[in-house]
Amino acid sequence: MTAYLGDWDFLQPWWWEPILGPVLGLLVLAGLVAVGAGLYFLAARTARLQDYREALRGPEEEEPEEIPEDVRDIQRWLEAELPEVSEEEIEEMEAILERALAEDIHPGMRREIEKRGIPVRLLDLPAPETVKDVGYLPTAIWHPALNAIEIYAALVKDECGRDRRAWRRLIGELLLHEMGHALGLGESEVKDFGV
Repeated sequence: MTAYLGDWDFLQPWWWEPILGPVLGLLVLAGLVAVGAGLYFLAARTARLQDYREALRGPEEEEPEEIPEDVRDIQRWLEAELPEVSEEEIEEMEAILERALAEDIHPGMRREIEKRGIPVRLLDLPAPETVKDVGYLPTAIWHPALNAIEIYAALVKDECGRDRRAWRRLIGELLLHEMGHALGLGESEVKDFGV
């Protein structure tokens, strides 16, 4: 056979030994990837996403308390449950609200809100009547009867703590969401825009 092939004898070790190392390396790598994928799919099949969330964040908070039915009880409940907001924090949130109005709102939308005479108010707590009417504790609300948008500082602070960046993000989102309602969009339409 060497008479026909000469130096091209494929059975000689000098021909296949340089190829054997990389091929074996690729086979080992493919085997490791297959074992890893098998373990992943086994774990994914037996574990739920909720288990991972609980491991990372802890168990979800308990169900919120029932809102009292009487307006006076609602007022006492709001004062007891929500954190106090200082004058300095209110002033900071008002500055954030002004910045959000200037930076986050499209100029055409802002002009339409101004044309309709819709004020945007930052209050410390929602009125007990508002909580009773809507049946939950809103962080912000569009009041058609008052023709006003209200954002509640105590609820922003309750949700974000003292993190000023989180205040900015939440106030901007609330403002866009409630302006959508003020301009006639329903809840599903506003959520379609991502706010």
